[in-house]
Amino acid sequence: MIRPLLVCAAVAVATVIPGAAHADVAVQTIYVNATGTDTATGTSPATAVRTLARVEQLVAAGPADQDVEVRIHAGTYVTGGVTWDTYRPGRTISFMPDDYTVGEGRDGIAALPVFENARSSSGRYLPGYWFYACLPSDGRPLTDGGPGGLRFYYLQIQRYASGGLSLDGSAGPCGGAYQPSSGPGQPSARGLDGNTVFGMVFTDLGNAYTGGGCADEDFPRCGYGGVVLTESSANRIENNHFVDLRNTEASFVHGIYITHKSWSNRFAANRVTGVSSDPVKVRDASNFNTFENNVFGANSWPRSTTPGVHYLEEVGASECSSYHNRFAYNDLGTYLTGSTANLPVWYLSPEGATWPGPSGCPALPSGETRLITAGNTY
Repeated sequence: MIRPLLVCAAVAVATVIPGAAHADVAVQTIYVNATGTDTATGTSPATAVRTLARVEQLVAAGPADQDVEVRIHAGTYVTGGVTWDTYRPGRTISFMPDDYTVGEGRDGIAALPVFENARSSSGRYLPGYWFYACLPSDGRPLTDGGPGGLRFYYLQIQRYASGGLSLDGSAGPCGGAYQPSSGPGQPSARGLDGNTVFGMVFTDLGNAYTGGGCADEDFPRCGYGGVVLTESSANRIENNHFVDLRNTEASFVHGIYITHKSWSNRFAANRVTGVSSDPVKVRDASNFNTFENNVFGANSWPRSTTPGVHYLEEVGASECSSYHNRFAYNDLGTYLTGSTANLPVWYLSPEGATWPGPSGCPALPSGETRLITAGNTY
């Protein structure tokens, strides 16, 4: 579990590209190519593997005291999602283009590797996220939670029904129903923390692109977010593009969805456009998160239920309010999608700047409010 850090009043605008590996630590490099084979070793471009499932096997079998760099050759990888629960505590596992130099920008990359959802034999796109990271339950590293050290750089993710990347450090089974690891309003007792998402492109996510519907019993497909955090704290999500994340219901899907005891995450310098619900959503005792210096294009649609807004905090019947979240210095764009009206800045549901949540939730700390805003402009 990562304890919350105080949010500074002054935030640097410049984005520093996070490094993948520790300079003084040996690195296990695994090569991936769309023409590779999963019977290979992945130790060189000539012996590249094909899938992230095979990559996880190699990480699990490799030296636990080394960082990992997964170097992915440009191409389109048509594949269903991967469920990942393999970690190296104190080390990092980085996914990146094979020609990316850590610490540099986009210019040195010939083309972004593209991961596109696969279809079943019936022609339907498969359910789920591109990458669903969760905690193991069998005594392997991070069974009790902690820093995952996952790093994602400069990959394009498209046509996945639920969304792009889900980081889940809760007490529930991998991919199963949510189960809290601590009491109402308390920090996570587990957590999948300390990960980085940088330079990624999340596009064409949700059932508007995969078919199906959120309430379709025959073809259940529903988008939830480009990045979804569940009991996942101290993550950096910076310099990414979120483009066209849509459900036909014009609801549910978000650029970033921070939920259930996820603290001290930073969402900064991202570009978000074409999202059919609120671009930013926070839920259930997720505190000290910052959303700064982002650029929002046309997002959401006018609707008669809870109004679409740039920042939504929603508190369910068995959940608690979040506090000390900061939404500041963002370029909010001009219009809603399909309308000449502006998308409002924020909405708290239920309302009340200091409302702690339903019965059983602890009061907010003295002097705290649910949301801090400053310097947002249209």
